[in-house]
Parts: sequence; structure tokens; C-alpha cells
Amino acid sequence: MGKDHPGSGEVLSATPGAEDACTSVLSANLKKAGYEAPTPVQMQMIPVGLAGRDVIASADTGSGKTVAFLLPVVLRALERPVAPPSGVTGIILTPTRELAIQIERQAKELMVGLPNMRTALLVGGMPLPPQLHRLKQNIKIIIATPGRLLEILKQKAVELDGVRIVVVDEADTMLKMGFQQQVLDVLEQVPDDRQTLLASATIPLGTEQLAARLTQDPVRITIGEKNQPCSNVRQIVLWVEEPSKKKKLFEILNDRKLYHPPVLVFVDCKLGADLLCEAVQKVMALNTVAIHSDKPQCARNRILKGLLEGEYEVVVSTGVLGRGLDLVNVKLVVNFDMPSSMDEYVHQVGRAGRLGYRGTAITFVNNNNKRLFLDVVNRVKPTGSLLPPQLLNSPHLHEQQRRERQRSRKGEDTIVTKNNLIDIIRKHDRSTSKK
Repeated sequence: MGKDHPGSGEVLSATPGAEDACTSVLSANLKKAGYEAPTPVQMQMIPVGLAGRDVIASADTGSGKTVAFLLPVVLRALERPVAPPSGVTGIILTPTRELAIQIERQAKELMVGLPNMRTALLVGGMPLPPQLHRLKQNIKIIIATPGRLLEILKQKAVELDGVRIVVVDEADTMLKMGFQQQVLDVLEQVPDDRQTLLASATIPLGTEQLAARLTQDPVRITIGEKNQPCSNVRQIVLWVEEPSKKKKLFEILNDRKLYHPPVLVFVDCKLGADLLCEAVQKVMALNTVAIHSDKPQCARNRILKGLLEGEYEVVVSTGVLGRGLDLVNVKLVVNFDMPSSMDEYVHQVGRAGRLGYRGTAITFVNNNNKRLFLDVVNRVKPTGSLLPPQLLNSPHLHEQQRRERQRSRKGEDTIVTKNNLIDIIRKHDRSTSKK
């Protein structure tokens, strides 16, 4: 789009169908919330979204995607509907309750002082009756996890036939098996002529193919290196054998250069989170808390609030805090357990570099993670970070590199170019003549 593209205030004032008074209130709300100048993803995504186009957006973690899709949703809700005169106009789907809560909070910041603009937060783990009651209050925008929204749709407590815009946030997770069918079931109840916005830090090939089927002639927006961690995050990969991981974590928490509380530590299971939390409290005497999906939602909300307000020095988490959350005071992330996929790695590492702030992510690896060695090298080495010799000299890595070279050679043989077209035809003629 380039630097001549207007900033968010100019985009809003030019939006057809929005009242001048409402757009001035919305512009004031943006400034009050600290959105002085648009980020690169906002500069590209907001005008396209306001133009009514479908979007598939891939942008660095912490790049400001939430506001980039919230503004088109809010502006659509402000437009005078043809029919019905009231009802839900926008839906935002997210994979986690914490992310849904954060998005609703940001939406409310933008909508302060706007008439008849109400949101409903529909997530599991919280009482259903208050959510059903909320839906009776002329709601314009629903922010939901798909399971709870489907539960409410089955009770016919809300109708989606007036929905004009749908956002699928963290699209790669939402379109994986497990969430995929739930998302499709929700979209079946939304008009076909809706606008659809899909956003994530990582959009793998399989997800992108499904995303393309859910959208109509989408504009693809990629900010930063596709499927790569945010450039604001310094990545450190350490070779640490399983029995030594706690000791290494304690060393990091004792290191004055590295330790900047609150520290977010990711583990791969709920029991591991509780046990590691207990160990950090006992050995380091730091104010530590564990968060995972077995905790009641009210406790999870309280922990997240405490993390944002600096109440805790260390938070040990499973993947529930790994996606989309703006944990702006977190400068250090430790992947105590290497995530199960590089997409999850990108998201978890990204908690340390939000909205332009610099951060550090330290990841422990050993032979338990050998399946990901090649991916780790391909993702981390280009950033200039040093990789442990145990990883670089691993026979598992060398075998994976050999297979990749073989695959790329096969791919080269089958790509048709002007130069190799005649050779391909000759090979084909020889092989058919032998049959």
C-alpha cells in the first residue's frame, strides 16, 4: 500500500454509511486506546476490510491484527441495516476463552459512546444463563468460541441471518481438525453473502487451502516473514537433557541479564505445569502460578489479570496462553518443553514481542524433539541465532536434511520449464516405448 496510504482516522471518515458523529467518536476512542498510527498490517487490512473484500491475513505475532479486523466489524455494525432493523451483524470466532475475553475488551474500548452498540461474549467454562440473557439485549457483535456458540444456536437463543461479517481469528488452529467442523457448522447458519476475514500469525498450506474455500476472491495479506516468529524476539535455543531442565530454568531465573519478570514458561501438559510451578515457588521463592484448561475459568481470568498487572513473577502455562494474547509486559518466554509443532513455536515465542516491544524467547531442546530438528534449524538459523552443536551435529538432523534434498531434486525434475520441456518429452517417450 505504501506510505501515501491514509491512516486509520482518514479511512474511518471516508467510510460510507457511518454517521459523522459516530466516526468522530470512534476516532477519539482509537486515540484514547493508544492507536496513534496504524501498524503495517492495519494499513493494509483495514482499507480492504472496509471495502467489503474477504481477507486471508498472515502477520507477525504482536503486529496489531486484532484492531485490523475489529474496525471493519464495528463499522459494519454502525451502518444502517436494510433489514432486519436490529440483530447480530458481526461474529468473531477464536480458539481460546482468554483470547475471546481480550478481543471483547478491545471491542468495547472502540465502541464507548456509540449508540446501540453491544457485544456478547459467548465462551465455555462460564455460566450459560447470563450469556443467554445478554443475547436478549439487541446485540450487534458476538465474540465466541465455536463450541459455546453452537450450544446456544441449538437452543435457538440467537439468529445469525442478519450477520454481514465473520472473523476467524487464529485461523490455523480454528481450521484444524477438532475446531474445523465446529467453524463450518457455525458458518452454515450465516448468510452466504457475508464478508469473511481470516487472520493468524501462521497459515500452513493445508489451512490456506481450506481458508480459500471459505472465502470469495480473498485479498491475501502477508506482513513480515510468512510463518516466521516476530523479528522483535531474540530466539535462543539451548540443548538441555530432560533431567537438567529444572536446573537450567532456575539458572535463567537467577541470571540478572535474562530475568525480567513476569516470565512466561510454557510446558506441554497440565500436570507438568502444576509440578513446575510448585518447584519454582519452593526453590526460587518467586511468586509463581500455573494456568491450564483444568483450572476454572474464573481462576484463569484472575491469573491472566494478575499477569497483565505484574502480580506474578513467573507464570507456568500450557498452550492456553500461547495464542493471540497481548501480554505486553512479558519480555521473557521460556519454552521449557518444545512445542509439538513449529506453528505453535511461532505463536508461543511471539508472546515475548508484542506491538513493537523487544523480547527474548529461550527454548529447551533434546532428542525428544528430534522430529522437529530440521524445522528448528530452518526457522531459527536465518535470524542469526546460534544453535547448539548437539543439534547441528545430530544424525537425526543430517538424515532429515538428506531427505529434504532428495525431495527438492525430485521436485526440480518435475517442474516444467522452457529449458527442460524437451527432456521431459523424451523421457516420457522412452518410458512408454518400454511398456
